[in-house]
Amino acid sequence: MNDLRATVAKHKAAVEGFGSGITPRLASAKGEVEALAQGVVEQVSALRPSISAALGGLLAQVNAANVTLADPSPRFQSLATEVEGHQQALTASSTTARSQAESLGQEATAKSQGLEAQAKSSAEASQGQLTALQQQVAQKCDADKKSFDAKLAKRKGSKEETEARRAQGYALIEQTRSQLTQDLTGVGSTLGAALAAVLVRLATSRDAATGRSTQLTSTLDSAVKDPVSALEALHQEIVNAGTTAKDAHQQQQSALEGQRKTLVDQLMAAAAAAAGIVDPLDTQVAPSLTAGQTQADGALDTLGRTISGQVASVTAQLTAVEKFIDQVQQQVESAITTVSGTIDGVVQGALTAVETIKAPLKATLEAAFTTLDTLVATISALKQQVMALFESLPQLLEQLQTLFQQIVGSLESLLERAMGLLDAIPAADLPKPLVSPAVQGISQVVGQITTQLGTISSQVGTQLQAVQKTIVSQVETVQTQAQTQIDTATTQAVTQMGTLTQSVLQGIEQASTQIGQIVAAAVTQIGTVKDQGVQQIEAMKAQVAARVTPLDTQVPQRLEALDAQVGSGIDAAVQAMQSARDSAEGQVTSAKGRLDSHLGTTNTSVTAGLTSLETARGSAETSLTTQADSALAAFKQRAEGLKSGAQTQVDSVSTQATGQKPQLLSPLDAIGAQLQAGAFAKPVTAANGRVTAALNALGPKLDALAS
Repeated sequence: MNDLRATVAKHKAAVEGFGSGITPRLASAKGEVEALAQGVVEQVSALRPSISAALGGLLAQVNAANVTLADPSPRFQSLATEVEGHQQALTASSTTARSQAESLGQEATAKSQGLEAQAKSSAEASQGQLTALQQQVAQKCDADKKSFDAKLAKRKGSKEETEARRAQGYALIEQTRSQLTQDLTGVGSTLGAALAAVLVRLATSRDAATGRSTQLTSTLDSAVKDPVSALEALHQEIVNAGTTAKDAHQQQQSALEGQRKTLVDQLMAAAAAAAGIVDPLDTQVAPSLTAGQTQADGALDTLGRTISGQVASVTAQLTAVEKFIDQVQQQVESAITTVSGTIDGVVQGALTAVETIKAPLKATLEAAFTTLDTLVATISALKQQVMALFESLPQLLEQLQTLFQQIVGSLESLLERAMGLLDAIPAADLPKPLVSPAVQGISQVVGQITTQLGTISSQVGTQLQAVQKTIVSQVETVQTQAQTQIDTATTQAVTQMGTLTQSVLQGIEQASTQIGQIVAAAVTQIGTVKDQGVQQIEAMKAQVAARVTPLDTQVPQRLEALDAQVGSGIDAAVQAMQSARDSAEGQVTSAKGRLDSHLGTTNTSVTAGLTSLETARGSAETSLTTQADSALAAFKQRAEGLKSGAQTQVDSVSTQATGQKPQLLSPLDAIGAQLQAGAFAKPVTAANGRVTAALNALGPKLDALAS
């Protein structure tokens, strides 16, 4: 049944495949019709892009044409900025030179003021030291006078001589005071004169430096003023010239753009004329193409409906066969179910008969297993009985070992005691005549005891051997009894096992024979039922085959006829559309010829206009560039001349200010070095030495007069 069902399904799939293939074929035919119509439409549509391509390319060339002239005004602006930079640089360098020149006077003034304050401070300090020395001289002289009076008061001699010495000492003290005071006063005058001289030198050096600073500043002002003004005027002149150049550039630029606009207008007019050639095609070609496409689409739709109806009829016929197969399939399945039920009944009866035979055999096996369990229990009881005979043997052996150890221990203890008695005799401390008899007596006793111990040990060994033989005899007797019992039990068990085995084997053989007879009868009965069912199913299958077999010829023939009908209908529709296309293509070809001629003329004219435009642009740019180069070169030369001349003078002033600075400040540095070296302190130090020496020399002289 499955192969018949598969055959019908194959034919049905072929019919359905043919039916489903009709729609794509008709759609393809419609697409071909539409492509024929669309091809002409695309030719018409392609004319417009060709206009756009030709005129658009020319328009792009016109728009891309370089009508931009290089504006020379930025160059003037750049030069004006450069001149302004010259002016600023010159002003900046003059400011730097001025700062250097002014710093010469400012530094000299500041340094001279500092040195002047330092000189005055140093002089005042030295004057203070001189005043202190004068006070020291006065105090020392007064102290020496008191000391001298005290020493004279202690001197022995006449009053007249003492007074004479006093007058002489006083005169010496006053002379020293007067000399030192005069010396210190002179040093003070010297310090005042030195300070005045230093102040004069400082003023002279300061004035020289400030004067040179003023002179350099004046020179710098006269050197920079005029060039800066000239550069400023030149800057404005260049700016004005740049404005003029910019105006000329804009005029030339406007003229070129006007010329390019003329070319653009020409292209716009040419595009309008080309559109006048192409636009009428839409009203001439489109209607005929649309009518042809509509007629072809209608014919294809009619063909599709006709073929679809015929395909549906064949499909319905195949569906009816499939339903018939389903009905027969149900009858076959019912027959199979009946046969299966009958076979199941036969099998179940055979199984029941087999179970009846298996029940006695199962009882025989269970009885055999019960007997085996009894034999196992008997052997286990015999094992326990035999093992009980051997349980008393370890106790007897243990008692025998304990007795032997006790006897040996007692004998060893007795011998040890006898030897202890012998060792206890104080033989070293007793007289030899007394010791020897005692030792001999004890030795004899020990010898007797030892002999008795040996005899006893021999007797005990003999008794132990007798006991051992008795125990071994008992063990052998028990072993013989146990072996006998085991052999008897084994023989009985083997005999019973043989009887049981023979009985079980006979039962199994008898049961197997009966079961074989039952199974053979069941197989024969199942074969009969199966053959009847197969004959019935084959008859049903033959009915189905009678309806399916003719389809192998009918369906392919029907599909072939339908395919031919579809092919001829599609060819007729496409051919009608091809005729309409040929007519429309003639109109398009004529319009394309006129359009190509018009576009060629326009291309030639616009190309010539572009060449003329480029020539005009080159000429204008050359003229503007030449004029700008000439003016800029003259301006640049003037600016460089003004800058270089003034810069040379500024550099000269800067160099003089820097180079003369050490020379002008060196006198101040020398004065500073003298002050640093202590020019005012040295006279005071020398005076202090002289004062100290004179006062130190006065003391011995007074001591000599007072002695």
